[in-house]
Amino acid sequence: MKLRDTNQPNIVAAKIINVTKRNVTVITEDGHLLRIPLTQQYRQDKTLHASLVDILKAGIWIPVNKKLKKIFNYDWLPAPTPVTVPAKN
Repeated sequence: MKLRDTNQPNIVAAKIINVTKRNVTVITEDGHLLRIPLTQQYRQDKTLHASLVDILKAGIWIPVNKKLKKIFNYDWLPAPTPVTVPAKN
């Protein structure tokens, strides 16, 4: 998988390979390993930790800023555009 349709070169696709209480280790689409430190707030969030473990088990690729070493709290998709469906009489 290669992420080519972004105009931000520091945002890459990465796959989580390890989750600890303090760090998340990912491998980027180019094969580089990144260790992403979790903030104190994230370390205390049990739901986030469980979500990261689920993403690890599922093998889902996530967006990562490789320069800032941060995981995004949103996905690849832009905010959905409301679709108007005409009502039938």
